[in-house]
Amino acid sequence: MHSSILFGRRSVVGLALSAALALAGTAQAQQVTAATAAPGPTPAQIQELWDKQAITELINTYPRGLDRLDRDLLLSIGHPDAKMTFGKTEFPSWAAYVDWLMKAHDEMTGNNHRMTNILIRVNGDRAVSETTGTATLLVPKAGDPDMYEERWMHSRYLDAWSRRNGKWGLDGRKTVSDYRRISYVSAAEVKKNYQVAPRMGKNDPSYKLFGAQ
Repeated sequence: MHSSILFGRRSVVGLALSAALALAGTAQAQQVTAATAAPGPTPAQIQELWDKQAITELINTYPRGLDRLDRDLLLSIGHPDAKMTFGKTEFPSWAAYVDWLMKAHDEMTGNNHRMTNILIRVNGDRAVSETTGTATLLVPKAGDPDMYEERWMHSRYLDAWSRRNGKWGLDGRKTVSDYRRISYVSAAEVKKNYQVAPRMGKNDPSYKLFGAQ
């Protein structure tokens, strides 16, 4: 009888000791994990990500503005005094560059642009970026109404940015041509085998989509 009671007490003590050791081990493990865990982002790092996203949105607005032939959208990307260099041609202001783009693309039958490989470096209220741009263009051949030029363009945009009055905008852009290919296609071939989206401007369904937000 006494031995059974003693054994029972020892069992209870043993269980209590095991539980205490387990709790101590868990607490110690949590302390080690907390000590070795990577620190969270600093306010400066969060601000940098915010700035990069704002610039990325502007970079991606460029092909949208071109493909929709939306002058106002294109103008929203750059500061008024931004200087542009396209090949050997220099433009004294962002508006002058946009007007040149609008005229060139308005004369095309179809155009499609993509921006990829965006790399941005931010330093306070200034930033620089490099972006790869690709364009597929279908252009009536000058002097020959029965032929089209199909152009494949691979370029890089070397951009300088600044934040003014809390808003990021383009200060300057140098366009570098990496690859260009032109094929000639008959008007009959285009009519038979090509599907080119009509120029809808602001009647494009994407405007309704974004306008609803």
